[in-house]
Amino acid sequence: MTEVRLGEADARSRVAGLSPHRVASSLVGVALLGESLLGGLPRTPVAIVGLALVLAAVPVTGGLSAGEVVAIALGYLGRGHRHVVGGLVLDGEVLVWADRAPAWALAGHELAHHGRLDLNGADLEGARTLASAIDAASVGGDRVVTVHVTPAPTPRTLLATAPGSAPPEGWAPAPAALVAALGLGEGRETVLYERPRHLRGADGVRRVFRVRDFSGVAPGSALLERALRAETPVQVSVRYEVVGARRGTRLASRAAHRVDADDAVGRALGFRRSARAARSMARLAQREAEVARGRSLVRVAVYLCVRAHDLDELERRAAALWRHAHESGLRLESGVGRQAAWHRAALPGAPVRGRGLGRSATHWATTRDLVDLRVPAHDAGPGLSGESVGRAVFGGPFALDPVDAYRAGLVTNPNVVVAGAIGAGKSTVVKMMAVRALRRGRRVVVVDPKGEYGDLARAHGVQPVALGVDGWCDPVGAGDARGLVRVLLAGAQGSALRDDQHYALDRLWSTVAPARPRRLLMALLEAVAPDLAGDAPSARRSLALGLHRLVEGDLAGLFDGEGPPLALDGSLVVVDLSAQWSSASLPLAALSVVAAAQRVVGDATTTGYLVLDEAWALLGEPAALAWLRGSWKLARARGLAHLLVVHRFGDVRASGDAGTAQLERARGLLRECETAWLFRQPPDEAAEMREALGLSALEERYLTSMARGAALVRYGPFRSIVRVTPDERDRALVATDAAMARGA
Repeated sequence: MTEVRLGEADARSRVAGLSPHRVASSLVGVALLGESLLGGLPRTPVAIVGLALVLAAVPVTGGLSAGEVVAIALGYLGRGHRHVVGGLVLDGEVLVWADRAPAWALAGHELAHHGRLDLNGADLEGARTLASAIDAASVGGDRVVTVHVTPAPTPRTLLATAPGSAPPEGWAPAPAALVAALGLGEGRETVLYERPRHLRGADGVRRVFRVRDFSGVAPGSALLERALRAETPVQVSVRYEVVGARRGTRLASRAAHRVDADDAVGRALGFRRSARAARSMARLAQREAEVARGRSLVRVAVYLCVRAHDLDELERRAAALWRHAHESGLRLESGVGRQAAWHRAALPGAPVRGRGLGRSATHWATTRDLVDLRVPAHDAGPGLSGESVGRAVFGGPFALDPVDAYRAGLVTNPNVVVAGAIGAGKSTVVKMMAVRALRRGRRVVVVDPKGEYGDLARAHGVQPVALGVDGWCDPVGAGDARGLVRVLLAGAQGSALRDDQHYALDRLWSTVAPARPRRLLMALLEAVAPDLAGDAPSARRSLALGLHRLVEGDLAGLFDGEGPPLALDGSLVVVDLSAQWSSASLPLAALSVVAAAQRVVGDATTTGYLVLDEAWALLGEPAALAWLRGSWKLARARGLAHLLVVHRFGDVRASGDAGTAQLERARGLLRECETAWLFRQPPDEAAEMREALGLSALEERYLTSMARGAALVRYGPFRSIVRVTPDERDRALVATDAAMARGA
């Protein structure tokens, strides 16, 4: 993990933690006040000038002194407020001009990240590649490189470099995209009128902020990542003013020695070294060493721009961004009176002024620091059609149907696991996915162990059916009927069948099954009923005891009964298993519904969802788990999406001791779910979920910090952070704490 070295604005050296102009202003002001008191000069004018100089050094707002605020105000009032900015794509290059100044040219590139967020380190590797490219470019002298990340609906990560430069690895030429994304206008001038707090143009109003302090951001994270997670659409522009290699070595060494000397002077005058000064000295010493090893010296400015159609909307968005940035550890400057200057500085290709560096940047850095400053790729989501279930926090609306994702080649199977702490939003997203599937004509069967899906059923004109009360479920009507009978008998006796039991069942099956009786379990029991009379243990008698439990004993009415079995063939079927919720029969009851539903939900003409809430019940039953793993192939063949809902992997871990085949099978089944909706988990459970699903360290960190209703979504090799947002039609169906609300 890389240490974060960018803190507050440190482009200027400091004396005892203060900028030099403040120190000079304060010393001269105090000297003049002293002289006026001693009477050596005209008292009143000198006292006024001295007091003004002292007050000019006093901090006022945003880290600025009163003198700086006055200078900015005078500069704003003394210049025109009509600015012309334009852009043109010509011969594969971008020409940009501002205030009718001569145009400068640059090359535009786009990051080839396929529009999807990668939490496995691709953004980190991309930052290293960009840093290497800047190191190579700095050999030719001073350079300006800018990176721009535009918000939805067309999220892009764009790079502007010197004309003729080859794009770094992972970037593709895209000059037209750069012009369009920055709103420069293609082949025409864009007129902007400046006001103290905003800019106004033909496309609305905009406001530019500058990041002056990163010190509140957690070490090791991408410094701008949280800025992009704001609900307010924000464009991030990072301007790198790269110093030529030869001059960079001289500047880095001079800066470190000058600050060291300033600190010595301050300490000689009685100033104590502040923690801020100590951090600044450490950063400069480290940068001097890095530049000596071949790193480029860079001056960095980070601009955040919000846009709106009118001033009221702009003020709301600006206030939301300011608040979000503060909560994320970023400190912003408001840019009052400097909107035009900051807007021009954020434009790609703006040249370095002469041999000196412009005042547009706020942080000295090296290309090693660019790894920390990396801008995560925006997230365009799966790119599938359909109703969204929320918004990707790094992009736009997010729609993900597992069957569509399978057909589009995003995943290798349509099975889904939904995991998260209680109240994090699991049931909400499952119900929203089911509702959207029904609107598209898909079938949905829900195995409901706690009776939470009744409102969903009634909203679609059907009543939930209670297994054992409203009918029985026939799990052995087709498919691997013999395998299912083995699973039911193993579950009934609480252990796997012995070899002699397997042999006895095979012999029994060969005599009973060919006749295809309507009630297969009853026919099997009748065939071995004589064995119940004796006391001598035998394989047939043990089978008879198990079949008796299933047909006439404590499990009667679940898997066999009078009349036809439950059909499970409507567009929506909710099977209520709340009567079995606290009993040992829950895994077998859930398995029977799954087996029966698989015959009717997915067929040659209709695809569908099979929702298994509290899936730990099946994962904890060895025979049921083994059967379920085999049934995964059926899902791919018939377009049937299993949705397994679990609270945490601890529930699954309880299904077997560490290192046992049972536990490994449970992990394997979860990993074979190509789509995963992972909601917030406590740290210990997040670590277990990381091991179970093969998450990266960054993904694990996300699981412990996400807010309620936000989920890390994995679909094949792709990742998204999604904020689930029910619409008005969803809200009446997704509340799982209605009883608590009524009791409030």
